[in-house]
Amino acid sequence: MLVNNAVTIYHKGLDITTRTETWIRFNYSKAWFFGGKGAGINKGYDNANDVEVRLFYQLNNNLDIKNFNIGDIIVKGNCTLDISTQQDLKNYEIYNITSINDNKFGTNPHIHIGGR
Repeated sequence: MLVNNAVTIYHKGLDITTRTETWIRFNYSKAWFFGGKGAGINKGYDNANDVEVRLFYQLNNNLDIKNFNIGDIIVKGNCTLDISTQQDLKNYEIYNITSINDNKFGTNPHIHIGGR
C-alpha cells in the first residue's frame, strides 16, 4: 500500500428540519493522492486537473463507501474546518468527486475516488 498524503472529504447532506445543505467532514490520514492542479499536461488539458485518491480499508478506521457521493468535496491534506458552503474552502486545494469505486478484491481493498 502506497500512501503519500492526508485527505479530507466533505459529504453533502440535507438537514430535513431546516431544509438546508449540510457538510459532514471525514478526515483520512493515510491516503494515496495523485494528480492535481496543473499536474500532468501529458494527459491533455481536459484531464490536467484530475485527481485520484485511494483510501485503504486496512489503514483507515470506519471507512464506509456510503460516506461518498458524486459532487462531494475532496480537500488535499488534513482540513479541520467545519463548513456551511463550498465557498468556505476557497483558500484550499479542492476537487469535486466525479467517480467512486469500491475495490474490495485483492490484497489491498480500497475505495478509489476520482475528482476534478
